[in-house]
Amino acid sequence: MTRMIFVRHGESVGNLEHRFYGNFDKGLTELGRKQAEKTGEYLFKNYKIDIAYASDLGRAFETGCIIAKKFGLEPIPDKGIREIYAGIWENMLFDDIAEKYADEYSVWRNDICSSHPTDGEKVRDLCDRVREAVWSIAGANDGKTVLIASHATPIRSLECEWRGEPYENMKNHPWVKNASVSVIDYDTDKHTVTPVVIGEAGFMGDMQTALPKNV
Repeated sequence: MTRMIFVRHGESVGNLEHRFYGNFDKGLTELGRKQAEKTGEYLFKNYKIDIAYASDLGRAFETGCIIAKKFGLEPIPDKGIREIYAGIWENMLFDDIAEKYADEYSVWRNDICSSHPTDGEKVRDLCDRVREAVWSIAGANDGKTVLIASHATPIRSLECEWRGEPYENMKNHPWVKNASVSVIDYDTDKHTVTPVVIGEAGFMGDMQTALPKNV
C-alpha cells in the first residue's frame, strides 16, 4: 500500500491574471507561496512524508519544494504529472479563448473529457498519461507516503479513478482549490485505490483561491 498525497500548486501568476497556462511556465504569486507554506504546515502536523515528486513546471515544482523542505526532502521532477499542453490556448486569457474558440472552449467547460484544446493535447491523452505516471510512482514506493505536487486538470482526471468512475465523469467534479490536499491509498498488489480525503483546503482559511467560473 502506498499513501499518495496530491497537492495542487499554489496560486500562480496565470491564476491571478485569469490566463490558461497549461505548459506556459511562470511561477507562484506571493500568495501562492504563502498557500504552499500553509499546506506544508498542515501536512507536517498530520502526515509523515517519505519522498516527494512534482511536476517539472515551475508553479508546481516550487510548491513541491516549499512543502518537501519541511520534511527535509527535495521533490523529484516528473513530466508525467504536468498540466495539459493547451496548444494555441497557452497563456491566453480565458475570456479571449471563449470568444475566439467558442465551440472548442464550450466542450472544455461542459464535457471536459472530450475536450481537445486547439493544437494541444487531448484531455483523454492527459488522463492516460497522468494515471500511468501516478501508478508508476506508487509501484516504486510501496509502503511509503508520497507527496505529489501537480495541477488542476491532472488531479481532476485522477478523481474519476479515485471514485471508481469513467473519465466521462470529469465534468461532474469541480476543480480543486490552489494548494488543496487529496490523500489516496494505492494498493499496488490489487491495483485498487481508496480515497481518504479529496480537495481539502479548509485549513487555509481566508487564503483559499480557486479557478474562475468560466474555466
